[in-house]
Amino acid sequence: MTFYRQPTFIIALSICLFFLVLAFSFPVGIREQLAIASASTLSLFGNYYLVLGLFMVLLLIGIAISPWGKIKLGEGPVAYNWFSWVAMLYSTGMGAGLMLRAVQEPVYYFTNPPRSTDLSGEVFALEYTFFHWGLTPWAFYGLFGLMIGYLVYGKGRAMLSSSLLVGRYNRPLLIVIVDVITIISTLFGVVGAVGLGSRQLLVGFQKLFVEVEITYFNNALVVLLLGGLATISAFSGLSKGIQNLSRFNISVAIFLLLATLFSGDIVGIMGNFLSSIAAYAYDFLPMSINYGSKSVSQEFLMDWTYFYWAFWLSWAPFTGVFIARISKGRTFRAFIFGVILVPSLGTFLWFTVFGTSVFELIGNPENYSGQYDSLYGSIFVFFDSFSFAAVMKILAFILVFTFLITSMDSAIYVLGMFADRGNMEPDKQHLLGWGLILSLFTIATLFIGKEELLQAVSQLLILIALPFSWVYLLMIGSFIFILIKRNKHDAI
Repeated sequence: MTFYRQPTFIIALSICLFFLVLAFSFPVGIREQLAIASASTLSLFGNYYLVLGLFMVLLLIGIAISPWGKIKLGEGPVAYNWFSWVAMLYSTGMGAGLMLRAVQEPVYYFTNPPRSTDLSGEVFALEYTFFHWGLTPWAFYGLFGLMIGYLVYGKGRAMLSSSLLVGRYNRPLLIVIVDVITIISTLFGVVGAVGLGSRQLLVGFQKLFVEVEITYFNNALVVLLLGGLATISAFSGLSKGIQNLSRFNISVAIFLLLATLFSGDIVGIMGNFLSSIAAYAYDFLPMSINYGSKSVSQEFLMDWTYFYWAFWLSWAPFTGVFIARISKGRTFRAFIFGVILVPSLGTFLWFTVFGTSVFELIGNPENYSGQYDSLYGSIFVFFDSFSFAAVMKILAFILVFTFLITSMDSAIYVLGMFADRGNMEPDKQHLLGWGLILSLFTIATLFIGKEELLQAVSQLLILIALPFSWVYLLMIGSFIFILIKRNKHDAI
């Protein structure tokens, strides 16, 4: 069946086009309605997001330590070695975000602690950064990837979210609904990251080369460039373009990390690293449900935690499917600990190195003058303090650029699989179509958000993540049912 005749594609594309028309026709009205709808959603379902995140972490750990942990995602050797596997995990799941937040987020918590604490300001700031970038987001990704990977490689099903529907739920209408919601959730999630990252590229270009205006038109040109290069990368497939670009990304990121580490107080950095991990582990449960002395204000939750949980949820379909696509041959246990522990520890080290280094530059938080407040420019301002600042800023600029391309090419590839009935080598017409749609959708989001881009993106993600979370829970129930049936069959 051709690209344009498939029900899933037709419905998803219709929703996309409807949104595009509204975005360009009534940007102010759409922005106002998004604000109202997202505020109402958070007031009703904010705590639900928190509980959902904790549930997924505990469920994954439970599966890993249970007898199910020995189950393999298909027979044969692993598809990719550890370095390539982790490189693709990072590049797809968090790379662009790590460049945005490396300096800005730890500084925010350092100078604006969300609650009182007995911890030092440095450790407390890093603990909250770890909380937002650690086990919970990778659990959102990993559980989805585990479920899809098992059914694709273990049961021979298509690389589609609806493959998790079994028994009474395996009905044509429900299959289309699940796949459409997954596609739309993926689309909005990636659009959010690309919209923010493309603005960071413009700011970086402005600081590195020539003064360029941060206008809507210039931002749209950057998105079109990223979309074109990402589509070309997706055309070359996983083993060439996406894998090689991911390996390049992680190599440059490691260089920036080590250069920053050895330019700072190594003993202090490693001390903060260990202390912050200990604090995070000890406080993880009460922080996850905002309980007792670890609770923070509703305003902080709405600005930070709820937004992050919605963002990670909306990224779970495409990142999870991508992780499943590259994880054939691994056991459940190796997959789970590889997905939630290895990237989390790497992320913790990243934020500790950059965070501790910038804390030293600031000194007393009461003397902070706001130089690292910019979401888009803070990392470039930070590198100004280095004796080899030009080299570090150029490498950071390149890394933002390539991380964004990798996020987009992975999303294009996964959306191509969704639209091509779960084909693990999607036809190029699907890749081209989704490359164009992703670019146009991002431009529409920029048009709605303009100077309030982060707010517009967060509102979109909050709304899209909610219906997807219900679909996700349905999938989890089906997956547990499949595993229980497998146990009974083995017992017989």
